[in-house]
This record gives sequence, C-alpha cells and structure tokens, in this order.
Amino acid sequence: MGVFGVHGIGDVVGALLTGVFASSTLGCSVDDLNIDVQLELQAIGVISTLMYSGALTFVLIKIVNGMIGIRMSGKKEGTGIDLSLLNEPGFGLYRLARVLTTPRLWWRL
Repeated sequence: MGVFGVHGIGDVVGALLTGVFASSTLGCSVDDLNIDVQLELQAIGVISTLMYSGALTFVLIKIVNGMIGIRMSGKKEGTGIDLSLLNEPGFGLYRLARVLTTPRLWWRL
C-alpha cells in the first residue's frame, strides 16, 4: 500500500543522486562533470516528471470517476480501504482504529 513512499521517493532520490555520483571524482566515467550543473538538470527532470505524471493522473481520475465512480460506501471508507478491498491491515493500525471507532472497546485503551 505504500507505493509512493517506496517507489516515488526512492525514484526521486535515485534520480537526484545520479547527478551527484556521475562524476569521475566519485568513481564514474564522466570526466569534467560539474556536479552542480548535473544536479540541477536532474532536479529539472524530476520536477517535470512529477508535474507530467500528476497532471495525467488527475485527468485519468476524472475520466474514471465520470465513467464508473471511484468512491466507496461510507462504511467501507470508515473501515479502511486496505481492509475493505485488500483484507490486509495497513501499517498495523487496524486494532487501534477498531477500538477508536467502537465505543464499547474504548476501555481497552
């Protein structure tokens, strides 16, 4: 369930660090590489990729929402999408969420 946390952040860090570690002074084969300039180019690439993918995702969500809808029932939303659809607790907070949403279980806190 943590797709962006793993792949999105990892890709951004990897893309930026590629600009740092491409220099021959750090063991790579690119001679006379100005790390500052390359890091700036990598940052421009990361920002433009994030903008493009964000805009395209927004358009696709609007299309899908117009065709079939993307909202769940209130009960399923309250339970949590991870449990309702995937039957797996996200981040181990299922028990705490269950206790907090069930008044008769509050005494267990």
